Amino acid sequence: MRLILFIGSLLMACFYFLFSLSHPQIQENRPPEIKIIAPLPNHTFKWNSILPYEIQVMDFEDGNSEYDEINPNEVLLIVRYLKDSSELKPYLKSRSNTNYEPLIQMGISTCFNCHKAKGKLIGPSFESIAAKYDRDPKTIELLACKIMTGSSTVWGDEKMPPHPDLLAGQVQELVLWILENNSDPNNDYLAGVKGAIKTRESATDNEKGILVMTAIYRDHGSNDEGQNSIQAQNTLILKNH
Repeated sequence: MRLILFIGSLLMACFYFLFSLSHPQIQENRPPEIKIIAPLPNHTFKWNSILPYEIQVMDFEDGNSEYDEINPNEVLLIVRYLKDSSELKPYLKSRSNTNYEPLIQMGISTCFNCHKAKGKLIGPSFESIAAKYDRDPKTIELLACKIMTGSSTVWGDEKMPPHPDLLAGQVQELVLWILENNSDPNNDYLAGVKGAIKTRESATDNEKGILVMTAIYRDHGSNDEGQNSIQAQNTLILKNH
């Protein structure tokens, strides 16, 4: 009897072993934690000034931004200026439905090594690109081709390196996002765990306003293919004084 039970247990163990080989378990991915640690929640901001910021990211699989284990270009800060608190709830609702996938892909790629939303870096700002080009399909296709194959002499002597690793459809989505989201002076976004926001100029001497800062990070998932990746965000609301 004992022999029969032993053989049965052995067969069951073999079955589970073979099953696990043919049906590998996907390791559970823990969600990242992201927090804007500067400025502080009770901080205020001034128009036409420099506002330093710092973001902390902690992820069980990816690492900790404090130890330079997180790619800073993949940590994004969305900035939005509002007139007053009456605009806050509608904005937060609309933001929850906003597709930030192209912006996240720009962070994963090398876009922010050479470009900023506002202000020239190595290449032109996305604001300047949006002002220069129309949003018609032919223009989007042309700009996508320039990104994939590289270009020069369009914005000066600086050359943009080719990006053959990107897919045409993916690049066209990036171009469309740039053209659609960089013409509003009340919108801005930056990449990096540390940096500074150059707040916009006020329309009037006594203009009041609200500055909404939203930090976003999407982790790399539970394996090399990025399966089960999770996006986390943290929002800070500042008032003008």
